[in-house]
Amino acid sequence: MQNILVTGGTGTLGSLVVTQLVEAGSHVRIMSRRSAPGNLLPETEWTQADLETGEGLAAAVQGVDVIVHTASSPFRHTQQIDVDGTQRLLEQAHAAAVAHLVYISIVGIDRIPFAYYQCKRAAEDLIQQSDIPLSILRATQFHSLIDGFLQAATTLPLVTPLPTTLRFQPVAESEVAQRLREIAQSNPSGRLPDMGGPEVHPLGELARSWLSLRGMRRAVIPLWLPGKSVQGFRRGYNTCPEQAVGKITWAEWVKQKYLRQ
Repeated sequence: MQNILVTGGTGTLGSLVVTQLVEAGSHVRIMSRRSAPGNLLPETEWTQADLETGEGLAAAVQGVDVIVHTASSPFRHTQQIDVDGTQRLLEQAHAAAVAHLVYISIVGIDRIPFAYYQCKRAAEDLIQQSDIPLSILRATQFHSLIDGFLQAATTLPLVTPLPTTLRFQPVAESEVAQRLREIAQSNPSGRLPDMGGPEVHPLGELARSWLSLRGMRRAVIPLWLPGKSVQGFRRGYNTCPEQAVGKITWAEWVKQKYLRQ
């Protein structure tokens, strides 16, 4: 049985990866900055460690065969956690002779000069420069990310102002988690083909579908935003239509989330 460490194992993606790995027969060590909860899934254990400070990392990686690195902090201390923290993790993984490191990244980080993307690219570079056998998977934006964006955009009454021309190819986190499970239980493969959702849509179309499916009557107001990063999203540099391997469409995901409530 493989011993697999999942960094960010309580996050949106990481928790799904943990479940997938356990169901596939692996023993999983969940890494989090928080202390252990009262109940854990069978075949899992908890380790408390902090990428930002390095505290607990040596113990977290000890005796581990594979690391699935899903921990990330897009909104605060990104350099310290995503870049410096990845370097700390690599150093401890090297010392512990970890046999495989799996990293989840984002499609388009080498074409869109968004600050968070630049940190993800820097983390990729560190992993590729290390001597640890690796697999890197880039995925498109999650359905839940677009959903959260639209929730924030509907706080005003009656109208929804949005940069409607930005293009996205949302993918279900559960499908990305399944792919990461397959990668973790296989041999290291380097940079893997990108993974995208089944459809590419402008944000305006995604918003109108989201509003319609939820029975919300609002006007979508086009919002023009400047900048090279926005231009990259407008041109679809964050999509990979040739790798539309996800099966769950945006409309299906929205129905599953909202119509079952």
